[in-house]
Amino acid sequence: MHTPNNPNNIVRRFLIRGLATSLLFSQSALIMSAQDAPTTANPADKDKVVVLDTFQVTAGFAGSLAAAAEMKQKQKVITEVIASEDIGKLPDISIADALTRLTGLTTQRTNGRSQAISIRGLTGDFSTGLLNGREQVSTGMNRAVEFDQYPADLLSEVVVYKTASPSLVSQGLAGSIDLRTVRPLDKTGRIVAVNGYYEWNQLGALTPSAKATGNRFSVSYIDQSADGKMGIAIGYSHSSKPFAGEQFQAWGYPTDSAGNFALGGVKPYVRNSVLDRDGVMGVFEYKPNKDIHSIVDVYYSKFEENQLLRGMEIPLAFWSSAQLQPGYTVSNGLITNATLANVQPIVRNDTFVRHDKPIAIGWNLVMGKTSEWPVTFDASYSKVKRDDFNLELWAGIGSRGTPFTTADTMTVKLAPGQIPVVTPTKNYSDASILKISDPQGWQTWKFPTTGAPGYYKGFQSKDELGQLKLSTRHELKRFFDAVEFGISYTDRYKRDGENPSGFPVLKNGAATAAMPASVGTTDFSYLGIGPIYAFDPMAAFNSGMFDLVPNDGTDFVARRFQVREKVTQFYTQFDINTKAGNTPVTGNFGFRVINTDQSSKGLSANGNTVNAVEAGDTYTQFSPSLNLNFEATERDVVRFSLARQIARPRMYDLRASRTWGYDPTKATSTDLSQGPWSGGGGNSHLRPWVADSVDLSYEHYFKDNKGYVAVAGFGKKLRNFIYEQSSLADFTGYPVSGGTNPALLQGVVSQPMNGDGGNIKGLEVTLSLASEMINSNFRGFGVVLGGALTKSSIKPWGPTSGTAPIGGLSEKVANITIYYERHGFSARVSNRYRSANRQYITTFGVPSPGGDVNPNGNFSMAQPESVVDGQISYTFQKDSRLKNLSIFLQGYNLTNEPLVTYNNDDPRQVINYQKYGASYSFGAAYKF
Repeated sequence: MHTPNNPNNIVRRFLIRGLATSLLFSQSALIMSAQDAPTTANPADKDKVVVLDTFQVTAGFAGSLAAAAEMKQKQKVITEVIASEDIGKLPDISIADALTRLTGLTTQRTNGRSQAISIRGLTGDFSTGLLNGREQVSTGMNRAVEFDQYPADLLSEVVVYKTASPSLVSQGLAGSIDLRTVRPLDKTGRIVAVNGYYEWNQLGALTPSAKATGNRFSVSYIDQSADGKMGIAIGYSHSSKPFAGEQFQAWGYPTDSAGNFALGGVKPYVRNSVLDRDGVMGVFEYKPNKDIHSIVDVYYSKFEENQLLRGMEIPLAFWSSAQLQPGYTVSNGLITNATLANVQPIVRNDTFVRHDKPIAIGWNLVMGKTSEWPVTFDASYSKVKRDDFNLELWAGIGSRGTPFTTADTMTVKLAPGQIPVVTPTKNYSDASILKISDPQGWQTWKFPTTGAPGYYKGFQSKDELGQLKLSTRHELKRFFDAVEFGISYTDRYKRDGENPSGFPVLKNGAATAAMPASVGTTDFSYLGIGPIYAFDPMAAFNSGMFDLVPNDGTDFVARRFQVREKVTQFYTQFDINTKAGNTPVTGNFGFRVINTDQSSKGLSANGNTVNAVEAGDTYTQFSPSLNLNFEATERDVVRFSLARQIARPRMYDLRASRTWGYDPTKATSTDLSQGPWSGGGGNSHLRPWVADSVDLSYEHYFKDNKGYVAVAGFGKKLRNFIYEQSSLADFTGYPVSGGTNPALLQGVVSQPMNGDGGNIKGLEVTLSLASEMINSNFRGFGVVLGGALTKSSIKPWGPTSGTAPIGGLSEKVANITIYYERHGFSARVSNRYRSANRQYITTFGVPSPGGDVNPNGNFSMAQPESVVDGQISYTFQKDSRLKNLSIFLQGYNLTNEPLVTYNNDDPRQVINYQKYGASYSFGAAYKF
């Protein structure tokens, strides 16, 4: 029987065969290399050669590695570096994907894409995201930068600082990730680069009306004028990228009277989403003489994400009216095969839409550059507004817990490490058995007689940051090479939270309605359910069949926040350039004095009582640091660093708002443990995370820039950590009921607090090696290896609240890239691995902003994952009529690696199982 070829399988085979073809090239290379005469670079090929001191490396992936290695070697602190292959071409589509190939860095995949970055086992809460050295606002609910907001093709390089120095005022505790745009005066002549790609996902359109393909393209222009005194760079990038996913989530595993676990409910979805982004970058550089140098940077992006999710929520054993039938199978304390009667699922057609528009403007001016006291002034402004729209619409075979005719009977079978198989007896593609309704009566607390067939919630956010920095530097003649003094001022304001929200209620007080027009069916055979009726949720919402009733509850009001921070820093840095015996020693030594004025406004809530609150604090911290680089030889560097590193608390944790309660019967009590006040919320008096850090590294750079090997060890002692605990809060000014004034104005609340941290330590190893280093006749091949082992004694919920790894920490992280690049042909395959780690898994809408501060934060242990990517390309050579044209085929997540979490570390108790499919891009790039 003939089976048509799956296009995705064809592409995957083509990628694999293309990568394998590079092995054949090596055989020719061994024969031809003895005959190959050295070639001389054509000066007309602008930027075709990366000049590194006394040697040259052809541009491309190997050239980007060489340039990155040179930058790393010249740094005065411990760093990791990414350099672009060419104008408008970093080594990966996504900045986040490129960052995960650096040693000690990992990412959590969100709906199939790399987004948040962890450095040395610490999440984005502990690091800062910079653009051209300036701190950036975040589209998230806290501070962590979401790196998919920045188009890779508008950046020229990325530097990850793993250790601190006084002049880097916007630094984090784990590190700082600095995205950098091109500097036009560093280039020669006019350059125009364009590229375009067609993109698709292996899973395709999993549900009707979904978009399964996309595109991206960019154009970059660089030029100089006024005899090289003025330069301009302009870039535009457009992306419409499709993502897909088959997602399973278990409610949990309750136990029967005998202690046997059972599947309590499931929430499976299929998801198609499209990320549309238009980004613009501009750089104007002016250097009229040796004393004045001015650079203005502008970045703007318009981002829209559209998710379409369809699925079912199925209440099962012990947590619903579903009835476990006799004859079920128990295996080692788990019910693995069972039949349940009276099952009443919720058929869901959901949508999520996000809009945000980040903008960043910066100006750097150096005056008197050749004087004894040159002055540098830097001003920047960064802002983003975000609007989220979350809509759930429900349908079912009953209303408010009562079936229209009969409930369903389902069988459930569990298999270790796999999605459970759920088999119904009803056909959920049949509109005649379904109605728009509140099947389980979840909203009858608000609408007792009708319920409400869904929920709507919006989130609105604004994050705004301005920064000024003024510094001067003076050369010295003895032990220190120079001294630098500086002062910076940062003013940041952020508000976020659920607003508005409400209930889509059927017109005229109806409890049920006929199903909206069908757009097809969604295939749920991966779960065993079969096809499910599908309709357009937005069309139904806007059709006039619903009234939107605002949610007048107050719990979400107390989760909104406004936070304002004013941070003034003074720093002194002595640059070191001396010798220890015959060994050159470079580096720096100094300190920062940091004064912080933080405040928050919000609303605290108690039932229907809402009152405005405001709180804050002011404090000063001292942060010294020392960096030493011992240059044992021209190619060997030993680096040592001591520093106190600081990261500011999560914005959400700093909120003044809280939910609270007052018991008038305890108004006269003077015993705090029996006082009338209670509650839970944020803490505007929080201090930052603080760590004392020590780092030691050895780096050896191979001759002729054929790579390097680096070994680094680090240790961080967390002097100050943040976790949730019971503490006293001031209720002065809060309204009182009952007529009697309370004897106490303080009460015990649950809120984030500072406390003891713990230790985190690790070892990192990197090897970048060109094949010529092994044998001069073995040309074009190379390998990049990275690995990290990290251990932590930090208890994320406090010393008395149980033990768990901190969120985002994988003890073992490794990556490998093998490449071949010669005669215009390039092929590479990469594999990144991370061991098990605790994650907050987002399946729909906005994640929890609260972080991993207590055992109930809904973090779960993600199983080890290994993600494989590949790329093949060909660049036409200079003797071709198509010279400067490159064609590419790229594939990400080629093995369709799932994201899996378990309950109780039991692989039979699957909590999350998500598959995203492989993503592919085919396109071309051309440089004029």
